[in-house]
This record gives sequence, structure tokens and C-alpha cells, in this order.
Amino acid sequence: MCGAVLKLQRFYNKPLEDISEEQLRQYWLCCQSEFGWSAATLRISYSGIQHFFRKTLVREWNIFNDIKWKREQTLPTILSLEEVRKIIYALPTAQSQTFYLTLYSMGLRLREATTLQVKDILSDRGLVHIHAGKSALDRTVPLPKITLLSLREYYKTHGNPKWIFPALGRNGGKNADQPA
Repeated sequence: MCGAVLKLQRFYNKPLEDISEEQLRQYWLCCQSEFGWSAATLRISYSGIQHFFRKTLVREWNIFNDIKWKREQTLPTILSLEEVRKIIYALPTAQSQTFYLTLYSMGLRLREATTLQVKDILSDRGLVHIHAGKSALDRTVPLPKITLLSLREYYKTHGNPKWIFPALGRNGGKNADQPA
């Protein structure tokens, strides 16, 4: 809040109580058109300045009800399958390659992947049981064959009876009692 108010004061170089509603409108127009501020930056400025003018200077100007900057709706960048492969296989260790392959191919959240247990892999059915996912709900997700093969190869490196991705530590994860 303070930063937004300070920028406004520096822009006009006069006491804040001497700034008019029209000057405030012109300030935001200038920030948008000349300085190229994004809608998100303008909203931050608006929130700080609005709070200051309403609470400290006790001004209920129409501008605070009139101006709204909408969130910019942008589509996410979608990587091709080849790009994803390059990224995963460029990772330095078998653990990180298998972890990110599992995460990506099954659409898991980080915590869901780090807490996967051996008993959760239903390889005969091609499924994985996810415990306490989003909203603490259990769900079942498909297990791609390439991910199953990768998980089996990775499992041979640590052999932990409970965790798919154990905290490796000194013994390579064989006796780890917690996930990575």
C-alpha cells in the first residue's frame, strides 16, 4: 500500500490531500498508457491508493467505484510430447526423471507424487490409488505403461518396501521411513 501511495505522491510532487479525483484518474491512465502497467499492477496500485484515500483522508470518490481492471485471460503454454520428453530425460538422476515422468504422465500434484506408496500401484489394473488429494479426496488415476516400466526400474535402485520415492539419505532409501 505504501509503495503505491508514494508513487502517486512522487508523480504529482505535492501533498496527497491536494490531489483531486480527476488527477487520480489521469494518474492511472498515464500508468496504463505511457508506463505500460499491466492490469495486475494497476489493481495493486488501486488497492493501496483506495485504502489510503478512504481510510486516512476519508474521501469517498466515485472513481473508486467506477474503475475496474479485469484479469487478463491468457492460455497456458502447452509443451509438445517431444519437448516434455527432452525436459524429463535431461534431468540429472534416475530418481528425478522417474519422479517427473510420474508427476506429468498421471497429472499428480507434488504432494501426491511424493507420498506415493508401493501398495498404491495397482499394476495389474493399470491404475494408481491417490490418497487425500485435493480437498482431501481419494481418487484413482490411469497408470501409463511407460510410467510403470520406469517406476519398476527405479524401484530396483532403492528397494524401499513402503515408499515409491523415499528420502534417499545415506543408505539410498532402502530403510527410509518417510517420503522424499
